[in-house]
Amino acid sequence: MTPSPAVLAALPVKPFGVAKARLGPAVPAATRSRLGRAIAQRTGRAARDAGAEVAVVTSDRGVRRWAGRCGFGVIVEPDGPGAGLDRAARAAAAEADRRGLPWCIVHADLPLVTPADLAAVFAHARSGPVLVPSHDGGTTIVAASGPSFPFAYGPGSFHRHLAAVPRARVMTNPRLALDLDTPRDLQHALDLAPDHWLERLILGDEAPPRRL
Repeated sequence: MTPSPAVLAALPVKPFGVAKARLGPAVPAATRSRLGRAIAQRTGRAARDAGAEVAVVTSDRGVRRWAGRCGFGVIVEPDGPGAGLDRAARAAAAEADRRGLPWCIVHADLPLVTPADLAAVFAHARSGPVLVPSHDGGTTIVAASGPSFPFAYGPGSFHRHLAAVPRARVMTNPRLALDLDTPRDLQHALDLAPDHWLERLILGDEAPPRRL
C-alpha cells in the first residue's frame, strides 16, 4: 500500500517562455526556458522523494501539460487581481486544507535542493509555520497547516513573513537559500551543483562559458 503523503508541496511556476528574465543577456532565451523546466522538475522530484504530494500551481496551459508529463499534480491558479505568487500560494494552502494535509510552498528554482533538505522542512510543517530565507532576503519556502497565512512575497519577504508570524520556525540551509534569479546566482549554482549537471545543461545550447 502506498503511504499517505506527509505534506502537499506546491511549486508555483510561471510560463517558461517568460521565466528567468532577470538572467537577461547573460543567458539566451532558449536556455532560460530549458533551465526553468529542468530546475523545476528537479525541485519537484526532490519534494516527491522526500515524501510529499507534489502539485504545480499555474494558470498556464503549457505549464500544466509539462506538469502532467512530469507526473506532478496541478492546482490551477485562480484569475483575479493581486500579486501572482501570493495568490498562487493561497490557492495551494486552500487545496491542502481541503485534503487535510499540511502544505509547503516551494520555490521551483532551487538548483541545489536535495530530498533530505526538504524532508527536514516537511517534518515540521504539521507542528507550526516554517520559514526558509533566501540569500537575498526573500523566502524560498513557507510551510504550515490551514488555509490562512499572511503571504507577502516580493523583495524582502522573509522579514515581512517573520513579522507577521513571529512564532514561525526559521530554518536556514545554504542549498535552500539559493534560488536562481540573477547571473550571479547562476554562477554560484554552477560552482556548487553536483556532477556538473547544470553546466552540461547550459552548454547543450550555444550558451556562455562557465564563468559568466
